[in-house]
Formats: sequence, C-alpha cells, structure tokens
Amino acid sequence: MKKKMSVMGVGAKIAIPTLLWLAVAEAVSWFARPLFGITANYTALLAVGAALIAAGFSLNLAAAFAMLKAHRKNALATGGLYKIFRDPMYVLQIFLTLPGLFLLFNSWLVLAGIVPAYICYRVFVREEHKYLEELFGEEYRQYLKNVLVRI
Repeated sequence: MKKKMSVMGVGAKIAIPTLLWLAVAEAVSWFARPLFGITANYTALLAVGAALIAAGFSLNLAAAFAMLKAHRKNALATGGLYKIFRDPMYVLQIFLTLPGLFLLFNSWLVLAGIVPAYICYRVFVREEHKYLEELFGEEYRQYLKNVLVRI
C-alpha cells in the first residue's frame, strides 16, 4: 500500500492550480476593465456571492466534521452528505463556495476558474479514490454502489 494519505486528501493539488488561475485571471481582468465585467450592479453580485459562500461553507463544514469523525475511527465516511455525494467536500467547494467567491471579483474570466478547478479535481481525485479502495476494499466498492451522485 502507498504511503498514508493526509486527511486533506488531494485538496492542495486542486487548490494550487485554482489559485494560480485566480491570480492570473484577476490580473488580466483588472488591466482589461471593463472587458470581463459581469455587471455594474455589484450589490446584487455581492448578495448572490455571499449566499453561495455561506451555503457552500456551511455544508462543507458538515461534510468535514463527518469525514474527521470517520477518520479518527479509521473508518470510511458514508453518512450525511457522503450518502449523497462521493466527494462532498470537493463538490461543494467547486460548485458552491468557489463560484460565490469568484463572483465577488465581478469578472467572467475569474468565474471561469471553476473549469480548471473541476478539471484538477477530476485528474487528482483518482489518486484519492485509489487510496480509499486500497484501504477499505469491498466496503469502499459497496459505498460507491450506494452513493447517489458521483460527479
């Protein structure tokens, strides 16, 4: 078996390219204003962004607590949001929290950062899935049959 994986999984491998995209996209957006602007009504954008961030962060926190509880027991997290999503922490970050955060930049180019985040997730999460299958075997394969959404 491979070296034990961090409780953070492959999160850093997804975050680093996403943050690089954010930095470059915001710099380009800033220099090319108003070319990539989403709206002149920043108040509405702020409200939508804040709502997405709050929802994503809250749900992610619930998933994190469930995962940490299972991790402390050397068990597979299968309850709560893990019954719905195969990787709830990554899915919630990519589809709720990041879009909310990226909307605050008021730039289509920055908002497009969801695409590289998702691609990085799809590429790097394979390592985590393989690790979990090696660690939990049949229990993990059964979990995959029962989980509702495998994005």
